[in-house]
Amino acid sequence: MLSFRHLTLCVLLIFGTVGLAGCKNDAERAADYFQSAQALLASGDVERAKVELRNVFENDAFHEPARRTLAQLLLDDGDLAGAYQQYRYIAEAQPDLADVRLTMAELALKLGDLTEARTHFAAADAIVPDDPRARVLKAAFDYQNAADSGDSAAMSTAADKAGILLAELPDNEIAQRVVIDSLLQSGDPQAALPEIEKALTLTPDDYQLNLLKLRLLNDADNIAGTGAQLQTMVELFPDNEELAGDLIRWYMSQNDTAGAESFLRDLAGDDTGPIDGHLSVVQFLQVTQGDAAARAELDRLATANADADNADIYRALAAVIDFGQGQKDGAIATLEGILADATASDQTSRIRMMLSQMLAETGNIVGARAQIEQVLAADPTNVAALKMRAAGAIRDDDPTAALVDLRAAVDQSPQDAEIMTLMADAYIRDGNKDLAGERLAQAVNVSKSAAPESLRYARFLLQDGRNAAALNVLADARTANPGNVEILSLLGERLLAQESWVQVQRVIGDLNEAGTPAATEAAKTLQTALLVAQNRLEEGVDFLQGAITGGDADTRTVLQMIQLQLRAGDISEARRVLDSALAATPDDDALKLLDANLKAAEGNVAGAEDGLRDAIARLPEAEAPVQMLYNLLRGQDRTADASDVLTAALDRMPQAGTLAVMRAGELETAGDIEGAIAIYDDLYARNSGNVIVANNLASLIATHRDDPESLARAEAIARRLRSTDVPAFQDTYGWIAYRQDNLDEALTYLESAAAGLPDDPLVQFHLGMVYVALDRPADARPVLTRALEIAGDSTLPQFATARETLAGLPAATPEAGTDAAVGTGSDN
Repeated sequence: MLSFRHLTLCVLLIFGTVGLAGCKNDAERAADYFQSAQALLASGDVERAKVELRNVFENDAFHEPARRTLAQLLLDDGDLAGAYQQYRYIAEAQPDLADVRLTMAELALKLGDLTEARTHFAAADAIVPDDPRARVLKAAFDYQNAADSGDSAAMSTAADKAGILLAELPDNEIAQRVVIDSLLQSGDPQAALPEIEKALTLTPDDYQLNLLKLRLLNDADNIAGTGAQLQTMVELFPDNEELAGDLIRWYMSQNDTAGAESFLRDLAGDDTGPIDGHLSVVQFLQVTQGDAAARAELDRLATANADADNADIYRALAAVIDFGQGQKDGAIATLEGILADATASDQTSRIRMMLSQMLAETGNIVGARAQIEQVLAADPTNVAALKMRAAGAIRDDDPTAALVDLRAAVDQSPQDAEIMTLMADAYIRDGNKDLAGERLAQAVNVSKSAAPESLRYARFLLQDGRNAAALNVLADARTANPGNVEILSLLGERLLAQESWVQVQRVIGDLNEAGTPAATEAAKTLQTALLVAQNRLEEGVDFLQGAITGGDADTRTVLQMIQLQLRAGDISEARRVLDSALAATPDDDALKLLDANLKAAEGNVAGAEDGLRDAIARLPEAEAPVQMLYNLLRGQDRTADASDVLTAALDRMPQAGTLAVMRAGELETAGDIEGAIAIYDDLYARNSGNVIVANNLASLIATHRDDPESLARAEAIARRLRSTDVPAFQDTYGWIAYRQDNLDEALTYLESAAAGLPDDPLVQFHLGMVYVALDRPADARPVLTRALEIAGDSTLPQFATARETLAGLPAATPEAGTDAAVGTGSDN
């Protein structure tokens, strides 16, 4: 029997042995983790295997089998950069492993890092120069070097070597890419298609290869193949919205609206699923079948989701359709009913935004703003609400408040082109053209040269005289939006202005290639303008005559032809062309309007008047014939008759903005300044973005009112006119600056305005009063005198002020002189 002492010793020895057995070294632990990873891989548990492999590296950072295993798993996941990093660890420990160096060179090449690829290839080539993979890499680098230097013969030689090696290594992607690129660069790029097909058997989800296949099929006019490839790509890349849009356009090009609808319904999924896909179906139905079909779909979805929150959004969107069809009160009531008991959520915010837009359109601005405020009270970062509130602030001439909201919005959505555009609008209202231009440029950038943003920025640049920059923007937009008629037309117009004839002809080619009726008409217009600009009038006539004779002509073609004939001074030939067109289509209203115009040019005023009155009777809602008759009558000094025509037209069309401006001009001429202001007030409330209306309203207020509130409003409206070079706008802004005692700023603008409008008595009066305020009587006297001479017997109070001011000026002295030039500022 063991003693207690011996028992204790035995226990200690047993525990001591166990302790020694548990003390494994790092290498042993790494081996255990690696073995565990292999077992997990064998059972299909890849993610846990990756964890075990990373545990290996905690104990043995240079465990080569584990690094290779993890690298392969990462390659299987498509993580080329991650796999490359694993091979880098191996290469750092064992730099002479040729297969590792070759793999790293291949991966670096696929990742686009040519420097790294060349480094690892050089290391491998020094070890195994005859290895087929090394020879493929050499052929690839030779091909790239030849392409960079433009050596087509060397490119062909390298591609031939890659082709030979591809036969030996049919799965080598790099050899495949060299062969494919070589065929694409050849005279027969379609020959690349079989090679692309082979490559896709190895990497079926390679986006670039699939895109190349799609382009080749499209270029070959393989309609069925293009459609099938688009369907394949949509399945492979379901998150690519551009591909989905291309497939829908393909269906529509085949007049297969049912196929497009079926595709959209498949994408949308179950009726009770997420709403966005279903809304795409609704929008498609609205475009292809009309409001009734879209509304029926919304009703069906609302019923299918009767027990879910989604029902409300479908009902709300149905109300939006009702609103657009004139059922305004009912639509608003529907949305208000939905929101009555609704709790705050993203969906209710969306519905409140819809209600806000409806209320604003019906003139309930207060109610519209209240809805936006409720959205922002629930979520101060709601981007849509911030944008709407900012847009309202811009309309109200409060750019500072607008920019506060837009900065908050851009923090949430930094790639939102609409926010950038609104910021530009706010800066324009504030008179800061430089910052406005920066935001418009950002909008183009984040939208990837989308058409609306590019056109807006190009026009801004053109107005600022930056023609070269505008052409660059339009060139990028042309690439991003092939066939866009508006972009090509503006680009062609600007190229025409700088006499870039060859480039204009290319734009005409793009328009003709687009093939749409609008593009064809734009091409015809640009071709005619090109011939006229080159003074090739006879060729222009022949070109248009060919279109007319060939039946490829409309009213605009006839108009262009007549304009050319009038430009050439051949009124009789213009009449012949028009009479011929009228004989073919005697009921064409546009041609009849042309006939009235041409009669006026022929001196047949009575015939022109009859024709225009007939046009007004036939087209009672058209503004153009009213304007033409008004101007014709005023040209005959029949101002009362002209005014009667305008009054009758405004009774029929109270919302006609151009006619309202004409009436305001009448009132201003008659001395009814408050009446003119009232008209401009109404026009400004309808569209505060109209710079002409803004200028006229601000000018009338600043010139004819004296109260501080009116002057403050005029300043707010006119702030956008800062930095302007338009004389009328300079006069408005300068006079407002004078009224606010900013005399130096006033002088800068008014001297320029007076030089640009030397025969406008009010502009001269404004400049003279600034000189008086600056105590420069020698400059003030000739300018005020000039203003009174031009004004004649005008009864405007400004000219009475001019007489009183002149009378109060100190007598001219020989030293001061009395012949100061207008606007030169001789006291400077």
